[in-house]
Amino acid sequence: MGKKQYEVGKKFEEELCWWLSNNGYYVIYNNKGVEGSQPVDVIAIKNNIATLIECKNLENKSGIFNFERLEANQFLAYKKFKEKHNTNMIIAIKWNQNIYFINFDLLQFFDKSIDLKKIEPNIIKE
Repeated sequence: MGKKQYEVGKKFEEELCWWLSNNGYYVIYNNKGVEGSQPVDVIAIKNNIATLIECKNLENKSGIFNFERLEANQFLAYKKFKEKHNTNMIIAIKWNQNIYFINFDLLQFFDKSIDLKKIEPNIIKE
């Protein structure tokens, strides 16, 4: 990942953390740095329910998010999180200034990608 991609991704992670915090969540931001890697970018807690969030920024015009962009450690985190009877792990995808939340549980119902044009965003930027 280049420095520009890193900066765009980091800006989105920080924007999402701000939005979550302003909507009643306790937020833990895993700022990894350019060379780092971790299972998820954000942990958001509200009403004693933790949600693991992996943030992705989509800059193509097609609106197609390819699941190959998810890393093995992110799938491992999902598996371990579920083994402990937790269910809230999502991918937050920013596309065209809107943010889409895709639950990891739903990945099995899609082929290898998801067309964001076919679903409603969770956060709409005006």
